[in-house]
Amino acid sequence: MKRHASLVPLSHDHHHALVEARRLGQAADGTDAARRKAAADFVRFFSTETVRHFREEEEQLFPALVGQEGADERLLVQALLEHQRIHALVGRLVHALAADGVDASAMRELAELLQTHVRLEERELFPLIEQVVPPKVLSELDLEASHVNPNSPVVDLLAPDGKGPLWGTETDDLNATLLAWPANRGTGEHVNSERDVIVVFLTGSAIVAIDGELHEVRDGQTLIFKKGQSRSITAGPTGIRYLSVHLRRAPLMISPRSAAARP
Repeated sequence: MKRHASLVPLSHDHHHALVEARRLGQAADGTDAARRKAAADFVRFFSTETVRHFREEEEQLFPALVGQEGADERLLVQALLEHQRIHALVGRLVHALAADGVDASAMRELAELLQTHVRLEERELFPLIEQVVPPKVLSELDLEASHVNPNSPVVDLLAPDGKGPLWGTETDDLNATLLAWPANRGTGEHVNSERDVIVVFLTGSAIVAIDGELHEVRDGQTLIFKKGQSRSITAGPTGIRYLSVHLRRAPLMISPRSAAARP
């Protein structure tokens, strides 16, 4: 299927998304470790590639269709709703990774939805856009395929958009989560009794409460929450973005009973 030149970069993105969706769906039936790795890899792909792809569609391509004669805007509404559902499912993966877990059902649902979404755009929405949007308008769009390698170990912590958990990953030893909050939002008071946590503040400012004592923090600063301390983070007037890192919790281990304990 020949695409208008302006839409080719987005179609290339779709090809990469299908590959990642298949990997995610296949890993959902694997081991716990395989699921966690696949979920972390997909979250990285989503934050570095798909967020940009969605933004280009929502800010440039989709508005070009609105108001055109013969435009079936129901397809546009469906695509936008699917963008939001995909964001929500990725959020479930990030939350699970942040809790040292994995959400296999979210992996399956996300893989299926992403494949369905790509088919909707490639088979219905893009052909409609090429049919009803004037070629001159399409030619003026500034769309570019991502050059980011989703498997690169380098992560741009300033790239993901949104609020709450935006990205997460883990190794055998460490768990890392990127979070962002708008003004006056954040994490309520809670206690982590199992792990020390280091928090690196990347942009913005916040008021941090540690055992009831208030501290003002800003971008470029860091602090450590010791296990057993109560803590909360409330974003300042421009919001806050920070990276939280801690040791992974040890997996559940089932040990054989000693001979002395056997009946």
